[in-house]
Amino acid sequence: MNYTPLLSPNEAARLHAASLAVLSKTGVKVDHPEARDLLLSAGAHQDSEGRILIPAHLVADALEKARHSAGHIQIYTRDGEPAILLEAGRTYFGPGSDALEIRDLHTGEIRPAVLTDVAANVTVADAVGFDFMMTMALPPDDHVYPHVYAQLIQHTARPAVVTAADFDDMRQTYRIAEIVAGGQQELRAKPTLVAYVEPISPLHFDDEGMAKLLFMAENGYPSLFAAGANCGATAPVTMAGAVSQANAEFLGGLVVATLKNEHARMVSGANSSSMDMRTSGVCYGSPEWGRAVAIYAGMGAFYGLPSWGFAGGSDAEEPNAQAGMEAYESILLALQSHSTLVHDMGYLKRGYLYDPRMLVLTGLMVKRARKLLAPLDLSSAALAADVIDDVARVHAGVDNYPSHEHTFEHFRSALWMPPAYWERGQELDASLPELLTDAVEDILATHTPTPLAADKIAAIDQYLHSL
Repeated sequence: MNYTPLLSPNEAARLHAASLAVLSKTGVKVDHPEARDLLLSAGAHQDSEGRILIPAHLVADALEKARHSAGHIQIYTRDGEPAILLEAGRTYFGPGSDALEIRDLHTGEIRPAVLTDVAANVTVADAVGFDFMMTMALPPDDHVYPHVYAQLIQHTARPAVVTAADFDDMRQTYRIAEIVAGGQQELRAKPTLVAYVEPISPLHFDDEGMAKLLFMAENGYPSLFAAGANCGATAPVTMAGAVSQANAEFLGGLVVATLKNEHARMVSGANSSSMDMRTSGVCYGSPEWGRAVAIYAGMGAFYGLPSWGFAGGSDAEEPNAQAGMEAYESILLALQSHSTLVHDMGYLKRGYLYDPRMLVLTGLMVKRARKLLAPLDLSSAALAADVIDDVARVHAGVDNYPSHEHTFEHFRSALWMPPAYWERGQELDASLPELLTDAVEDILATHTPTPLAADKIAAIDQYLHSL
């Protein structure tokens, strides 16, 4: 797919060189024995402080392998149908994970998340039409990750991005995916999910993170190694400094993964928002994160790999004007930069809160943004020369465009069609938040996601009870 990234090739090359310098000079702290051995056996060096210094040639080898195995990653629906093709130049949107709080639809209060919130939010996101799913809600229980994934996979057939607190959570989550797919080999052949794996910024490859990454690489399952390198918090406050560090962390993880399995499939990129200097909180509505997404998309294009992105979140607690501005701004940047796998749609309150109304609103924003940025249609039907001639010459008694059959045939595809609750001169009987509540309630009352087979639900329940 031909497109022009917002990051120039020269800029991408300079950032790549900066990341290589970080890996060769500062290196990474590696806790996992196997990961250390893989790196040292391949030609990395250990300095006097025990840090592993990774030379540029190992990164070049890893990128060459990755371009062959991960330049195009096909992800499938729960039922084995092709769903999203991860490659530079394509953009897919989905919600986020691990929100500790939920806006209760009935009371309007913010409360701690519970397991049933996963089912409700995934149902709403499925109806809205997001391309992939994340669990959104995270109940405050130990080892809850396989349980929330079990809820997700029963309420949508769409592919997923999954998180896990530790290696056991990740392994158990993938066991559920294998049950649904029909076995490990079937899931390898038609992956239905992507694992979200992180290093600890700055430049710390902890034992749990490496165990997850090595598991994903060994099994050939697609994964991320996305650092949380936030400007002024866990990375330099400057955008270039944060990106060069986070990109070094990704490249170091890529080296480990491809040393474990040369066919490892990884999505490039990281998360680089900013720290609010008044509260020390990480911002979900800052322009810095939108800029970082565009930069990581450019780095993905430079490497020939799909990229990880963010859009549709806000620091506000309500779906208000601030939330709308921040969410739409980041959606536009993600589309313009062709970020590949764009998560966190609908997040509020700096990543702590999910409000199902915001899922409906950001889904609408994506459709509007895609219409705004769509390539110009220059087909004969779109140019409409015959229609212009008909109306100008009053052929067949038609002297206006609203009466012409061309308008009737094409207006739904040619124009952005807002929902009934969108104000366009008509008098609405409620505020936008109230109308969004009605939209969510209608979805929950009428939308039935594609059901999972009863025998697979039973097998999942049996497995969860055995843990």
